[in-house]
Amino acid sequence: MQDILIIGAGPAGSYTARHLANLGFKVTVIDKQPGLGNPVCCAGIISPECIDMAGIGQSPVIRRLNSARVFSPMGQTLNLYRNGTQAVTVDRAQMDRLMTEKAIEAGAEYIPGKKVTGIEFDNDRVKLMAGSKSRLKIEGRMLVMAAGFNPALTAAAGLGKVADFAVGAQVRVETEEATELKVFLSSRFAPGFFAWLEPLQNGEALAGLLARKNAFAYLEAFIEHLKKSKGTRLAGKPEYRGVSLAPLRKTYARRVLVTGDCAGQIKPLTGGGVYYGLKAAEAAVKTINTAFQNGDFSASALAGYQRLWQNMFMKDIRFSRFGRRIIESFSDRRMEKAFTAVMRAGLVEKLAGDENLRFDHHGKVVMRALAEPAFYRAFFATVLP
Repeated sequence: MQDILIIGAGPAGSYTARHLANLGFKVTVIDKQPGLGNPVCCAGIISPECIDMAGIGQSPVIRRLNSARVFSPMGQTLNLYRNGTQAVTVDRAQMDRLMTEKAIEAGAEYIPGKKVTGIEFDNDRVKLMAGSKSRLKIEGRMLVMAAGFNPALTAAAGLGKVADFAVGAQVRVETEEATELKVFLSSRFAPGFFAWLEPLQNGEALAGLLARKNAFAYLEAFIEHLKKSKGTRLAGKPEYRGVSLAPLRKTYARRVLVTGDCAGQIKPLTGGGVYYGLKAAEAAVKTINTAFQNGDFSASALAGYQRLWQNMFMKDIRFSRFGRRIIESFSDRRMEKAFTAVMRAGLVEKLAGDENLRFDHHGKVVMRALAEPAFYRAFFATVLP
């Protein structure tokens, strides 16, 4: 019997496996993908701090970003710029592969190509059934769910489902203008959210968006827009995935912890989850180590995990969700007014000049904006006739 079973070999799962294996635990990772380095529906824009936390060096980094252009529904442009690298684009497939390899090097066992089909809890163990006809059966003293957006899995463990989510859609394209990150705000492509064109290498880019529903149709409309204005050509097949916009109410139970996308530990404004997932994995490792030292795997003994990760970034999530509600309430006409008002008030320049604001802490950006008189000038210019 293993000490810890982990479902999912994404960043949160591999980080947890690697650090627990380094502590001497017997760890097994079960992943539904058939091998390492499979394509991931993710823009792959993370902070330099995040790539350092992953512990895999700089090889997955494709570009370093310190600017972006944001387009309003009618084509107004807002230029965002700061000195120094603010974020990096990474090859997520390579990043995931390297993190899994590091976990295996540390001593974790990796079982690919097996989808978990059943979970059973006994007094002293957790049992997983996986694969075709549930032929694979494996037992462990604890379970960590890190399987990405997976409401069925969390429901099977008695932890319910994420209540608020969207769908991410993305496709690789070829374009002559893939030189900087571009963000598009328009109900034609992503009502209440945004679409993006993210430069990669050799004239390729990722075109993607978030939407509550009809993501396939919106992605088609976005690609048609890019084709008309930028000579864009498809270079791959579209990919889709669910994106949590709120965390689970409870991310622990007897012998179980949930981390990363699976727990809804996602940035509500952008749908990014790598940073929160890694921070939550840190909390999971500490909690699991303590549970084994004390020989106590009860829900009350594991409740400290939720307190740890919430102290790290729950405040940020709450303010980000407030910002998300504002954005989703805007029509294209109101968004256009907001663009004009923000530029006149100089709000972007004021926020960009605050060196305490970081890429991974969107809630702090919202809080900082709420402290600016320029925000209220822009807000009332937007909402008043």
